[in-house]
Amino acid sequence: MKKQITRNWWTFTLNGLLAIFYAIFALFAPEETTVVIAKYSGLAILLAGLIMLAVAVQRIRKEFPYGVLITQSIITIVLGSLILIYTQQTISFFITMIGLWAILIGIMLLVILVNLGNDLANKNMLLVNALVSLLFGIILLINPYNSAQALVVLSGILALGFGVILIWFSLQLKHLGKSVDSFEKMNGF
Repeated sequence: MKKQITRNWWTFTLNGLLAIFYAIFALFAPEETTVVIAKYSGLAILLAGLIMLAVAVQRIRKEFPYGVLITQSIITIVLGSLILIYTQQTISFFITMIGLWAILIGIMLLVILVNLGNDLANKNMLLVNALVSLLFGIILLINPYNSAQALVVLSGILALGFGVILIWFSLQLKHLGKSVDSFEKMNGF
């Protein structure tokens, strides 16, 4: 098992390089990266809708129930098309929804804190979570499109760290693989 894992060390290197490649784009071209991610998502949703539609057509030909599937496919195709056509507006819409969701979570945490405050052991942690959630939501609502770009930059920073760690790990596996091979040769395995 060790030998098989160490033999594929290069896959970790490749994944690390891909993460670093993404990080470079996310850090140095966040607006373009945000748009590309949204367009890719729209294309994937559109293709999923088209596949669902093809399955629905097959179900119609075989006289199987198809109503729900055809409805889902049409909605999915429309959604994917809207994302592709109105990319910036779609990004702003989704970030606005995330901002509203974060504000709602923050309010709910505050309500829980007020109602159960004396019975909670970590009420300070709950208060911090509520305030951070509210602040995060408000920041997202102030300028959703720029917030999306900031999130892409943050994901780029994380991807850069992750990529470096994966490459370091792959080199460790490569070294371990050489050690396992040497051990096997010395002991006649």
